[in-house]
Amino acid sequence: MLTRIRDMPAGTVGFEAVGKVDDDDFSDTVEPVLRREIAAGRSIRLLYLLGPDLREYEGDTLAEEVRFAARHPTSYERVAVVSDEEWLRPALRVLSVLVPGQLRAFPVAELPAAKDWLAVGDRP
Repeated sequence: MLTRIRDMPAGTVGFEAVGKVDDDDFSDTVEPVLRREIAAGRSIRLLYLLGPDLREYEGDTLAEEVRFAARHPTSYERVAVVSDEEWLRPALRVLSVLVPGQLRAFPVAELPAAKDWLAVGDRP
């Protein structure tokens, strides 16, 4: 499941993947939040935490996320992916071409740095 991270800097949103994540998790949890950000005229600054509690991340979920990003290419400003999973690094290099805005990977130990990177340039 994807759960909202509540202690995010102003102007950013974050989600943590826990257990098994499927495409319904994106459409039910993440997409409504991103739609509200877009409707309010804010750029998306998004953090995904794929930490040690993640067991499975279905490919359909990633496809849903990429389709949503492709429909809103000018809405994304920054995306931080926080994970210690080595398999994710090559996938993120490929995704950085497909995902609008800046995409950056961080190890789990650098979660605070990922939040800071997302918040850079935030308006008061």
